[in-house]
Amino acid sequence: MYDFSADMSSLAGMSKALSTAFPKHIHHIRFPLFKNMEEGVRIDFSFPITALVGANGAGKTSVLNALYGAPDRKSTGEFWFSTEVDPIVEGDGSPNRFVYGHFNAPSKRVVETRKARVRKERDGRSDPNYWEPTKETSGDGMEPYAGKVSIEGRSLDRWNPVKRKVIYINFRRELSAFDKYFYFGKEPPATPIELRKRRRIQSKKDQIRADAVYLSRVIASGNTSVMRRKTKVATENRLLTAAELKVVAFVLGRHYEEARWIKHRLFKGDGGLSIIFKIASGKYSEAFAGSGEVAVTSCVVQVLKAPADALILLDEPEVSLHPGAQERLLAFLVHQAKARRLQIVFSTHSPHMLIGLPDTAIKSFDQTTSGKFTVLASTHPYAAFVRLGAMPPGKLAVLVEDPLAKSVVEQALALMKSSADRALFEVEVVSGGWGGILTHRVPALMAKTNILILLDGDARQSSAFVDPDTIPEANNVGLTKLIHSTVGVNPELLVDGAAGKSNAVQKAAQQRKYMRWVLRHVDYLPLLCPEEIVLKAAGVSSTHFSTSQQAKAALAAHAASLAGRSCTSAEIDVTGAVLLAQNRGSSEELQTVVARLEAALASFRSSGP
Repeated sequence: MYDFSADMSSLAGMSKALSTAFPKHIHHIRFPLFKNMEEGVRIDFSFPITALVGANGAGKTSVLNALYGAPDRKSTGEFWFSTEVDPIVEGDGSPNRFVYGHFNAPSKRVVETRKARVRKERDGRSDPNYWEPTKETSGDGMEPYAGKVSIEGRSLDRWNPVKRKVIYINFRRELSAFDKYFYFGKEPPATPIELRKRRRIQSKKDQIRADAVYLSRVIASGNTSVMRRKTKVATENRLLTAAELKVVAFVLGRHYEEARWIKHRLFKGDGGLSIIFKIASGKYSEAFAGSGEVAVTSCVVQVLKAPADALILLDEPEVSLHPGAQERLLAFLVHQAKARRLQIVFSTHSPHMLIGLPDTAIKSFDQTTSGKFTVLASTHPYAAFVRLGAMPPGKLAVLVEDPLAKSVVEQALALMKSSADRALFEVEVVSGGWGGILTHRVPALMAKTNILILLDGDARQSSAFVDPDTIPEANNVGLTKLIHSTVGVNPELLVDGAAGKSNAVQKAAQQRKYMRWVLRHVDYLPLLCPEEIVLKAAGVSSTHFSTSQQAKAALAAHAASLAGRSCTSAEIDVTGAVLLAQNRGSSEELQTVVARLEAALASFRSSGP
């Protein structure tokens, strides 16, 4: 549905002239004093999409709160305010504040606006959590203005905040009306025994059943005309548009015939959301939908409705989404950023939300010795994986396609003589199949040397990889075709471009880098697939399989014969793992894998991570 590589290339080109392509872009934000951030931390937004990566409590949400309050008529105080339990501590006569840069067209430069927490009288009451633009201060490193007294975008002693729409979506709170009430709502008040028989609502289930009557009427009406106690039950009731439904289906990897979007006041809520999904087998409400379905639908609707030049802030968009859906959500966001000049900033703990992003778009949060947090200006996706705990540092990561392939590698490791050597390996299953790995993940990992990718044998496209150092530069024009014939994909390499044309010199350099990395870090398991390795090791079948599907079917049949019934894919994997463990000593294929692992370890030790 989206050409991720083309969209990323377009964004890279647009990033060279951010002020022209994204006139309301926030170029950077600085924190002289803000929450638990190290004094003077600065984050540059040099790419239209920025990922904030770090452990829980590292300050990612705090940065999103600040960005929310940056534009005109927006306040960080909507999310961060002082209480007796969690008071906001100010400096010695110095308020919490942040400074951010945005482009001012009349002065033709990036100017800075300072927003600070001040005490304000609002509606006759003191508001200690009001944030407003304040005058420039040299103490915060702000450049004094010496231009025209009267210029658009400036008021006396300060630059006015940028004017733009802000959409903030916290995915941990994107719950349906049903989920909010059922899991977090209060139980109806207890009643004396003698009154219980007369009381209709005695539990949450009773309340849901009663309100479902009205929700059913709203669904049937197709509009907001249904009343209860002289008040409209629904404030919004419509089918998702074809465009909205197509994106939701794409991200979630499902086929929907329709989806009805209803905002209502049922389930003791105020403005709750219900979504009625229709698939080929029937309809179901959000009560039976996965929480990821509701969150993604809400996100898609809000992003598609956002005006051009809007600022989109997403807090942990990966919540309740499987890896493939996370990557497709990122593809959707990338396309929207390109098509409608959106600036998107999101916090994440998921490596899958970083695939394909340039280093400068990934900001890693680190804790200093003082206990405060700082932000690294640029982080390679692999380094972010390590910080997220997805791949332990100091080890050689072996990436495979599926659980049974992982068992093959683990049994090969068991044959290694040195326990110390075995301890240096970390085996991980990555999603996307061999095509996704070679297309998306390899380009994101090319800066690292401590990775070995072992693909299933049926993914092999040629007898050997080509060393790019043996190819004359005059043959650069043929590299695209050569890579595809060698690995079977066109990798998504980030290359600058203009007017839709990529930089030929840079593209060739990236292609050579890709080929060199694949030559050293990608290999294939013996035979067609892990199932064939298992069957041969166990002596279950002497058949030479012509396709991996035949081997998979043979292992499934063998597992069924052992269990006396058909088995799930997970049970088949377990059967295969047990058979392989019982027969690893006699497997020639496992010895071949051992030799490849030892070669990778030797290379890892010589080069370092």
